[in-house]
Amino acid sequence: MKKLTLGFLTGAVVLILGTLSYLRLGLVNIAADASTPAWETHWMLSSVHASIRRMVPADLKSPQPRSDENLTAGGKLYMNDCVGCHGAPGKPPSDFGATFYPPAPQLARDGTTYSEAEIYWVAKYGIRRTGMSAQGADYSDSHLWLLAQFIRRLPNLPPQVRAGIEDKGATHQ
Repeated sequence: MKKLTLGFLTGAVVLILGTLSYLRLGLVNIAADASTPAWETHWMLSSVHASIRRMVPADLKSPQPRSDENLTAGGKLYMNDCVGCHGAPGKPPSDFGATFYPPAPQLARDGTTYSEAEIYWVAKYGIRRTGMSAQGADYSDSHLWLLAQFIRRLPNLPPQVRAGIEDKGATHQ
């Protein structure tokens, strides 16, 4: 049993020292134009998703009632402020969003697996070391919830909501 424990501890120390050496010697390719290995992408996305799930309180619920009017209001916020990075409904993906590292998710095309509360949290607090900055200082909680409600419904919007967000004459205050 002592040999097993000693072997396990030795392996753990070698693994930790090897990882630290790899990082400290600068062997990690940090070039933004280099493709990321699939394992790294999966590992980082899993980590971000797990962190968001942990940070969002289980009882966090939108105070906004679900309605086409609120979806349209959230859609207008999205079309004014988010479309440049995350793409517009019914349009090709955002070229600008693809330049981020990691690329901005194309919400209009792909939707999201996040809950409405998680979307609200991401919009309010942002995600470090990505292009998603915290919006909490710029938008009221009410607006962030409208936005979250809209994003959660992308890319399956009712036709009347899609028509409402394309109406250039109206804006939501």
